[in-house]
Amino acid sequence: MVRWPQTCQILSGTEDLWRWALQDEVESYRIQARAAEKKLQLRELETHEQMTHIRQEYETALKGLMPASLRQELEDTISSLKSQVNILQKRVSVLQEELDAYHARR
Repeated sequence: MVRWPQTCQILSGTEDLWRWALQDEVESYRIQARAAEKKLQLRELETHEQMTHIRQEYETALKGLMPASLRQELEDTISSLKSQVNILQKRVSVLQEELDAYHARR
């Protein structure tokens, strides 16, 4: 006949085994998750490199098709537009400050 304390010891030992097994399984999943994250990062890097390579090939091919004068004109236009955007952003900032000051006085 098994006594109550012995039954408790057996159950406690079984509980410890289950806890150990579950912890081991959780650690296994963590390792798998880390491996999957690393694999994903590697794939993202490879994809980024491929896109950069394709973009460079496209730009090289496009340069060959577009006359240099037109390309320069387009680059100048882009620079001018960027400058205008910067000026407009500064103007918006000044106007926003004035509006905030106006609302603060009211």
